[in-house]
Amino acid sequence: MTMDRLRTTGPPSPGRNTIVRTARLRVDQSNPFYFDHPLDHVPGMLLVCGAAELARTGTDDAYDGRVRGAMTFRNICELGPAPTLRLAGGAEGGTVQVTQNAVTVADGWFELSGTAEVPGRDCRVEPSRSVPASAALVHRARDENIMIGEPWSSDGHVNALVLPPPREHRLAGHRPGTHAVEYLVEAGRQFSTWLPHRIAGWPLEACMLWIGVTADLPVRLPRALAVALRWREAPITRAKAKFHLDLVPADGRGPALGSLRYASKMLSPAEYARFRENRRTAA
Repeated sequence: MTMDRLRTTGPPSPGRNTIVRTARLRVDQSNPFYFDHPLDHVPGMLLVCGAAELARTGTDDAYDGRVRGAMTFRNICELGPAPTLRLAGGAEGGTVQVTQNAVTVADGWFELSGTAEVPGRDCRVEPSRSVPASAALVHRARDENIMIGEPWSSDGHVNALVLPPPREHRLAGHRPGTHAVEYLVEAGRQFSTWLPHRIAGWPLEACMLWIGVTADLPVRLPRALAVALRWREAPITRAKAKFHLDLVPADGRGPALGSLRYASKMLSPAEYARFRENRRTAA
């Protein structure tokens, strides 16, 4: 669990089926995934997963449709005090806000839609596609936290196989046999980290600030269907990057199953140090 001290109220005004849930986000710096390597701030994936967990508390576990949503990271979330998650919505979606010391560090929205159509078949891929991507290029230190295979190019696209994490992994999900939305989002984050390094030549020591993520994914996609992320090759600038990734069957057969969008900016280590110092001075 990433949350602590859940509180539910509502409805806040007559005639509106809105429930407000708030919870403290648990920041455990010993967690082997979220703090895979030393960080001076709360990682964006912890905010995403905390929001997803809070949203799930008000959702029927039998839900088998699609989830669409987005989160924008507006300020660095410090390691303390524990940030507060606030979700306002109903059975079909709502808004989420993450605050710390009365400052909004992230906000976004989500919505749930009807039953998703997913392929009723298995999908096998070449064993070579399962070789994990370079840990340095996806900014991971532990092998079990690498969630994409070594990318390959074909027909004007760059592709990366999604590598589901072990069952005991924090992002493995609570539905055995299905692809968890959380690790699909993390796989896309890693792919959008790998791409600027390999395609645009961003240096390995570059600090990438995650600006935002948008997702449109099915929630009951069977693990027996191997999936990959696909990016149509396009120019990448030297300072900012935006990626639209399609989630597709790994064998390339059939239409896209979902999509992910990422935005980030690059700072050199010196620029990042100045940015953090200015932030502390302003606080």
